[in-house]
Amino acid sequence: MTIGNGDYRPTNRFGALTGRRVLFAFVGFFGVVFAVNGFFIYKALSTFDGVEVDGAYQKGRAYNHLLERMEEQRRLGWQATIATGKAPAGTRLRVTFAKADGAALTGLNVEGTFWRPVAAGADMRLPLAETAPGIYESVFDLAHDGNWLVRIAAAGPDGETFVQEERVIVSAGR
Repeated sequence: MTIGNGDYRPTNRFGALTGRRVLFAFVGFFGVVFAVNGFFIYKALSTFDGVEVDGAYQKGRAYNHLLERMEEQRRLGWQATIATGKAPAGTRLRVTFAKADGAALTGLNVEGTFWRPVAAGADMRLPLAETAPGIYESVFDLAHDGNWLVRIAAAGPDGETFVQEERVIVSAGR
């Protein structure tokens, strides 16, 4: 049997298979792969906010417990207003606590934390002192200006707990 007598007939649907067509197919295939990879890299880098979290797996497993604590806090009805401002020695943190009916919450044990979401090691935690009924304050000497998370944790006289977090911008020229 010779080649000329076989039943094989190459298709001409896409034209003759030449070296140039193989090169274009090869370059096109890898061009699509690189474009998709580039898109995924862009999305990964543009959506990562740089937050450093220790024990992310354990925190994920404890999420239902966190939801229960949030529901307990909601039932308390406490309200907190976080305010930051300039002070001669740094940044003043003032938290105003009120009950659901608007009455001031007194006698709380309050702790404030300035947490830097983009850099480890700059966090600062201090207790807040009650300066007026329902108003708790402290002055923090923060190492950097910019974006911070303020986290307050309060404990009531009967063991109630309250946690609130808020993002603040600490400006230059304190």
